[in-house]
Amino acid sequence: MEKIPCKNLFIIFFFLCCLFAGCAAPQQPIGDELPYSAKTFQKPFDEVWDAVEKVVADDLMIPIKEKNKERGMIKSDWVSVIRIRGTLRWNVKILLEPAEGSTRVKVYDWVEEPFSEKAAVETMKKKDEISTGWLKSKEKIPEVDEILNSLSKELGE
Repeated sequence: MEKIPCKNLFIIFFFLCCLFAGCAAPQQPIGDELPYSAKTFQKPFDEVWDAVEKVVADDLMIPIKEKNKERGMIKSDWVSVIRIRGTLRWNVKILLEPAEGSTRVKVYDWVEEPFSEKAAVETMKKKDEISTGWLKSKEKIPEVDEILNSLSKELGE
């Protein structure tokens, strides 16, 4: 069996690192890095979890992409909105934090608008940055408040 020179191994390793780094989706900050809306309910975790699932999926019809009851996390899929002033897309991440006799619900939202300035796209290409065609928007979506308001009604608080 023939040995592969170290130089070739380095080149292959470098190529694979570049390939996987180029395919990765941009990471969204999670946790307290993003602003969120929150409310504490004087109900046990399981009751609040069931109410959140019902409100998000059934009442507001927000598509759920991922949910993990053990971690207390529900994440929606992207929702696209076509408006007079342009398109945007958003998703939410809901975290449930159990406490003694209560459950805190945090709703994080991520809103993006299409990125279409040709000069800026060319600049990003030159800097070897990943461009998804979308940029973070400062626009707020009403669904965040609707989730918490509907949850309050559902839980009677």
